Amino acid sequence: MNWLVNVVVVFLIALPGWALLAALKMPAAAMMGAMVASTLFAVVGLAPSGPPFGLDLALQVILGLFIGLRVTKEADRIVREMGLVSLLASAWWLSLPLGLGWILYRFFGMDLATALLGTVPGGLAEMSLMAFSFSADAAMVAIMQFCRLASAMATIPLVARRLSRSKGMGQEVAARQERRKRKKDLSLPALGATLLLATTGGLVGKGLHIPAGAFVGALAATGTASYLGFRLAAPPKIVRDLAQLGLGSIIGLSATAETMRLLGRIFLPTLAITAVMLLWGLALALMVRRLARWNLMTCLIATSPGGITQLAAISEDLGADPLRVSLLHLVRLFTIYLILPPLIVRLAG
Repeated sequence: MNWLVNVVVVFLIALPGWALLAALKMPAAAMMGAMVASTLFAVVGLAPSGPPFGLDLALQVILGLFIGLRVTKEADRIVREMGLVSLLASAWWLSLPLGLGWILYRFFGMDLATALLGTVPGGLAEMSLMAFSFSADAAMVAIMQFCRLASAMATIPLVARRLSRSKGMGQEVAARQERRKRKKDLSLPALGATLLLATTGGLVGKGLHIPAGAFVGALAATGTASYLGFRLAAPPKIVRDLAQLGLGSIIGLSATAETMRLLGRIFLPTLAITAVMLLWGLALALMVRRLARWNLMTCLIATSPGGITQLAAISEDLGADPLRVSLLHLVRLFTIYLILPPLIVRLAG
């Protein structure tokens, strides 16, 4: 009974923050609003001392499932044609952020794992999950990632609208129609099979002690099945929002008064790092456009240091190719997941 009460409390204390950021139309409102609210409750001692057993694993499975469902047969063709672009983007988004993370570690008193996880653009939820695996400051990682995400979400659409002259909307319209068609075909058996597959993959990933193993395992399992053509179904969007809400609340529970003091000390460096990363992404977009001949809107959004979920969502509205945007960000994420964990172990060891 106490476990169930704690689960309910974890979500309840997150709701005010979600409502506030959603009203302000902030990116990732569910997760960041929850984190802000639960951080305040944790700092004043009015929140549970830690996450209820198994809740973080369930949330990882749900978030991994949603990304895994993006992998399709069409993705295979596009991945082959964007091989050089993928290598460039992966190297691009590891080199500078690792250097910036080292600066935070060397000159601003931040532990190495927190500094690297906070600066590498691996996704707000994903890097925060990985922070738990390395005993890093998950709240600080999330705050730093949020600064990057919020800045990207605020500036990239403005820059894209100003610079883009592309009129090619055919691919995007077709993609939207195909997604709508798939949504009509959804069924409860397909949804049940998807949840079972993701849960199994998550448990395997957790059992293998992979960093953020439940997330990576669920992503790999559903991604493989989706690519092979099995009939899968995504849960309603509210499920993803609730997963982000719960994860944000869990992250906030780890905050302390010391976290708040450290944030005050690195606020200006974090802003400077965010600005540098936005310019770094813009330079990459221009290089990708030259190499791949994609329209400028797709290049800008696909190379932005933002979150895959949020950027994939706005790509349709801005006239970019959502599949290419999602795939290039997925390649970036996979590269980071493969390289960053052993790198942190080696450097911290």
